[in-house]
Amino acid sequence: MGEVDPKLGKLIKRKRLERKLTQEQTAELVGCNTQYYKNLENGCGMPSVPMFCRIMRALNISADDYIYPNKNSSLPVYQSLLHLLSQCDKHKLSVLHATAEALLRDDNTE
Repeated sequence: MGEVDPKLGKLIKRKRLERKLTQEQTAELVGCNTQYYKNLENGCGMPSVPMFCRIMRALNISADDYIYPNKNSSLPVYQSLLHLLSQCDKHKLSVLHATAEALLRDDNTE
C-alpha cells in the first residue's frame, strides 16, 4: 500500500453503500482480501493502479470523481447534462461552451 488518502476511502464507501453492497461483496468483486478492502475504506493506504481501476469499475465510479471531485456531480441535472453533452458534435459543444462561459462571466460581473 502507498500513501494514505482518506478521500478515496470516503468515496468508495459512499458508492458501495449506494449500491447496497457489503465490504465482503465488494472485495470479492474487485478480487482482493476483505481486510485489505476495509483498510482502503478506512483511509489506510492506497491501492495499486490496477486495483484502483478494478474498484472504480466495480462500484461504477468515474476516476474523475476521485481526481476532480465536484460537489454537483451527484445531482441528477448534472448527470443529465453530461449525458446530453456526450451526444453533441464538435459544433454544438463549441456553442454550449461559449454559452456557459457567457453565463459565468455575467454571474461574475453582477
